[in-house]
Amino acid sequence: MAKLRLTLACLDYDRVKPLMLKVVEPAGIDLNILPYTPDDSVWPMVRFQEFDASEMTLATYTMLQAKGEAPYIAIPVFLARVFPHGGIFVNTKSGIEKPKDLEGKRVASGQYQMSIAVWARGILKQDYGVDLKAIDWYTARAEVGLDLPKEIKVTLFPPGKMLPDRLEDGEIDALIAPRVPPKFRDQHPHVKRLFANPREVELEYYRRTGIFPILHMIVIKESVYEQYPWVASSLYRAFVKAKEVCYQDLKETMEALKYTVPWLDSYMDNLWKEMGQDFWPYGLKVNRHVIETYIHYLYEQHLVDRKLSPEELFAPNALD
Repeated sequence: MAKLRLTLACLDYDRVKPLMLKVVEPAGIDLNILPYTPDDSVWPMVRFQEFDASEMTLATYTMLQAKGEAPYIAIPVFLARVFPHGGIFVNTKSGIEKPKDLEGKRVASGQYQMSIAVWARGILKQDYGVDLKAIDWYTARAEVGLDLPKEIKVTLFPPGKMLPDRLEDGEIDALIAPRVPPKFRDQHPHVKRLFANPREVELEYYRRTGIFPILHMIVIKESVYEQYPWVASSLYRAFVKAKEVCYQDLKETMEALKYTVPWLDSYMDNLWKEMGQDFWPYGLKVNRHVIETYIHYLYEQHLVDRKLSPEELFAPNALD
């Protein structure tokens, strides 16, 4: 019997590589993975449903589901996760020394609804008492379907200048970014992190909450799922297996000194000690608290008008 041919778009992660190389194959599916880079747009999937399955931001998908407008169903495969603390950068001339100093300042992110920005705002309010309404928010990309209260001010910058450049030049006071802008990797005279010791702050947050923030998940076109519902469980099991292969490769890397990274074995030992052997978990059960917290933040920030249950987001035959 011929396999079902499907296309899937996602970043070229190490945890996806076994699927790309056909080391792991989903049962009954001839999967063609189309890798893109962080700078490529994933909007073709959102606007035109260009692929059978795709990586998608948790924020975008949840917002669409809350409105009943999502032509996809998700599986609990969380390809992108990051702690937001280390992604908050401030201009050294802004007078920002602590989180509360963000009040009254100009703070930017790629989009207001950007997953990393939702996490950052939620944590800043919950853990540091920051009044989010007292901040002037700026974005670089147009928002889709936002209906925010009047007291929340969001300004769209005109095109032509990157947000890191605006921060450097003092046009904004702070920037929330999903990854470190290249120009800020070295010591910069005008830009610094809000948290000088982000790893320690993030580790304390994880120990206290058990949350490793989720940014992206895998979604399947609803039309594909309705016709072939078994695809959800097949893809889920394949992604889990691919992640296990990735974990094993990490262990073999440590034994064979495969990568040019000093102290990698010590780093991994500490990681396993803090987060366990499965430090990048898939599945709903183990991630329920993370997803519930995120939905609460979306609701609190007026990005959804109701608190969805986590089960509403996922194909029922791909839960564990």
